Order: sequence, then structure tokens, then C-alpha cells
Amino acid sequence: MIRKLHRRLTLLLTALTALVLGCALLVTWKLSEEQYQKSAEALFSSNFSSLCDRLADAASVTDVWLAEQEQGTNCVVFLQDNGSALHYAGVLNTPTPRSTLEVLALEMSALYLDFDAKDSKGAIVRQESHFTLQGHAGDTYSAAAALLPRGGNGAYLQVISLQNTAFQQQHRLWSALQYTGLWLAGCGLLMLISHWLTGKALAPTAQALRQQKEFIAAASHELRSPLAVIKTSLQALDDNLTPERQDTLLHNALRETDRMTRLTDDLLLLANGDLGNLPTHQEELAPDNLCIEVYDQFYLLAKKNRHPLTLRLPDETVPKIHADAERMQQLLAILLHNAMEHTPDGTPIELVLSVEKTAIKISVIDHGPGISDSAKTQIFERFYRGDASRSSKKNFGLGLSVAHELARLHRATLSIQDTPGGGASFTIQFPGT
Repeated sequence: MIRKLHRRLTLLLTALTALVLGCALLVTWKLSEEQYQKSAEALFSSNFSSLCDRLADAASVTDVWLAEQEQGTNCVVFLQDNGSALHYAGVLNTPTPRSTLEVLALEMSALYLDFDAKDSKGAIVRQESHFTLQGHAGDTYSAAAALLPRGGNGAYLQVISLQNTAFQQQHRLWSALQYTGLWLAGCGLLMLISHWLTGKALAPTAQALRQQKEFIAAASHELRSPLAVIKTSLQALDDNLTPERQDTLLHNALRETDRMTRLTDDLLLLANGDLGNLPTHQEELAPDNLCIEVYDQFYLLAKKNRHPLTLRLPDETVPKIHADAERMQQLLAILLHNAMEHTPDGTPIELVLSVEKTAIKISVIDHGPGISDSAKTQIFERFYRGDASRSSKKNFGLGLSVAHELARLHRATLSIQDTPGGGASFTIQFPGT
């Protein structure tokens, strides 16, 4: 399910970002093409004005000079001296024949130039006009026409310049292909980034689902054993058994029922903790009084299990903490039970209260075999059990998970360190008040 969701989110994020990238590139391409077209038109106009200035000052024009002008500007040039064409073969090839273009250009220029406009001396007024010319072969030209006065008797030189706009279309197509390639490359990069980002975003969800599946599987496995014992014991009661045997079977069923009760209570506590619905009654609590009460409760039990239990309190006054007394006793009880169950007989256990700067710490220290570094990273996971306790029916692997959840409920941290000389030390650290 996560893999399918990952793929869909990747495609969705890629599509959205690709759409934004495509719109940005499209706007950029259009602006670039508009700028290119304006630059081409400005260059054409500048070249035409320069050509007219040279012709206005020239006494005569040669074919070689005209050929150089055409090649230098990539424009077809036509000249009319007082209405008579100056025959020039030209050096540029055009889709529409030059002769046809000349006729079309003369017809169009007549619409824009005023041949009757003269100054007070009778000379033709210099004029210049720009327009677009359509050839017969589907070719389009940027056109410019000018009238240049040749003396004061009304003589003139008509200049027409045509530039095929096919290069602009080619540039537009080529730039469109470049921008398309850039967009495709961007889409590929965006897909990789989207795949990585959605993977990072879904990683906690995937981990939560995996832990949920493992949790359900482990809970089902743990519930199966006591249920099987209860069922077997109750079925055996139907047989003709002695009262002693019946009492034994009932005792077994009750013992397994108690185990199931503890298991379901722990599961309910963890589930409520995950949902943030774990009920608490937090109030100001003296940590030293808490430790003394827990010590008194466990002293005889620890002695019965051959574990000397000692209590160490600081000499100075300990600030109060904001906590739920019942939940804190439950937390410390879990840590003390854990120490007694996983250390050899005769191993001393310490309950230590300390104050470091503004932090208040309560530690349960044992001097047993300790916990490996690899196990330290998993010790607070649900249903995790070390090798020494895998065969123990008393241990579900939930105790330290519950303790960790109770510490989190009090905004405290529960950590584990090695005890100097061997053993494990579990420390609850409360933030300063």
C-alpha cells in the first residue's frame, strides 16, 4: 500500500511541479522570442537607414557594392531611379523570383510613399516606411521603402529592401525544441526529487504501519498462549478428576487470566498513549518522598528475591516535580521488577535520586550482566525481549515500553547506560522547574 501511495504521490507532485515549470518556461520562451523579433526588426531598420544614408551621398552605385550590401545584411535590394529600375541581378536566392518580388514591393511601397510630397524648392521630401510583404511561395518578408531626393527638380531614388523572415521562424522552432528539451530534463529531475521527497515524507508512515503489523502479530502471539492454557484447563474439568487435580487446573486458568489482564492493561495503556488519551492526575510531587514510598514497597520483595535494595537521596533539598504519583510509582515499579528479573540472585539494586544543575534524575541501578549496545537501541520497543527472558512466561516484552510511555507522559526522558563495573542503569530525567 505504501509503495503504491509513494508512486501516486510521486506522479502527482511531478505533474504539479512540471506544470509550473512548463508555464514558467513557456512565458520565458515567449518573452525571449518577442525580444529576438524586436532585435531582428531593429537591426533590419538600422541597416536600411544606413543603406539609405550611403545611397543619398553616393554619386553612383556599382553592382559589386550592392552585392556586398545584400550579403552583409542578408537583404534583397531594389533601386528605382525616377521610376526606372536599375537592373541588378542580385546575389541572394528567394523562394519567390526576384522580379516578382520587385513588382510586389513597388506596388506595396506606392501605398506608403507620397511621390508628390515636395519641399519649397521643389525637391522630393525624404520618406521611409516599413511594412510586411507576402511572396507567392508562402514566404514572408520584412520590407522597407524610402524616397531619396536627387536634386531640386523633383528627381528621386527609390530604395526597397526585403528580408526573408524564415530565419526568425527557424529560430522560433529551434528555441522551442531547446525549451522542450529543457522541460523534459526538468521533469526527469523533478521526478527524482519528488520520489526522494515523498519517500522521506512517507518514511514515518511506513515505519508506523510496519510497527503496527508487528505489534498486532506479537500481541496475537502473546494472547494465544494463555488462552490455550485456559481452554485446556477448562476442557479437562469435564473429566473425572480428583479435587486436587481440579484445583490445579483452576489455579492454572486463573494464573493465565491474570497474565492476560496484565497484558491487556499494558496494551490499553500503550494504545491510549499513542492516541494522547492516557488519563493522568498530575500535581506537585516531592521526588524524595516518591522514592522513599517506592523503596518501602519493594524492600521486602527485593529481600525475598535475594536482591539487596538500597536508597540514595541527596543531602540538599530537591525541587518538586509536576507528576502523577500513581503513574510514577508504576514507572519505578517496572524498572525495579526489570532489575530483579534480569540479574542473578544476590545482585544489589540501587534506587538513586540526584539533582544535576536544574535537572532531576531518578535512577534504578543494577550490577548484573548488563545490556549489549545492539540491544540498547531496541530495549524500549514493544514486545522486545532479550535472550535471557525469551522463555519467561512472566515477561511479555512490554514493561520497558510502558515505562518509556509513562516517562514521555511526564515530559521526561528514560535512558539506559552501562553501570560502571557491569550492569545497567535506567535513568528518568525531569526537566528543571
